[in-house]
Amino acid sequence: MVPFSCLLGTGSVGGRYVEVREDVLGRMLESLLRDVVVDEGWYRSVNEDVDAAIHSGEMKSAHEHYVRAGYFEDRLPRPIPVDDAWYLREYPDVAEAIRAVHFTSAEHHFGVAGFREGRLPHSDWALFGSSKDGNGSPRSGRVSPNRRADANRGMRIHSKEPSPL
Repeated sequence: MVPFSCLLGTGSVGGRYVEVREDVLGRMLESLLRDVVVDEGWYRSVNEDVDAAIHSGEMKSAHEHYVRAGYFEDRLPRPIPVDDAWYLREYPDVAEAIRAVHFTSAEHHFGVAGFREGRLPHSDWALFGSSKDGNGSPRSGRVSPNRRADANRGMRIHSKEPSPL
């Protein structure tokens, strides 16, 4: 195994980057995904394949599927409330797409494309630690925009061949 210092490099925007194999990254993310709230009934109702896998005993629960596969397949873990006014102000291209009748609403855009594009449904939302519970009701412990931005910074994943070590 190479020393940790060999894995570190300087990024073009002044940060440091660590190269991690995809399977290792997946296992690391799975440990974090265990904390994501998954609405079991909703998830099974919108993902018939998951419901069938649970009925057959292949999976124990919708939560297990989300942690092991659903997140990596860009599936939503629960219905996510969208603040239409904020979303359209934040993403004027979506407002234009709605005017052009490509989408019916901000919520429709988020469900079909926005989540996969990394767009936020409202100003204080995060997959981990949102200030809204799984049903969209406020809860204590707001996530500040700065903390959310810090958590999301540098989370771009791209494929490339492993560098020779």
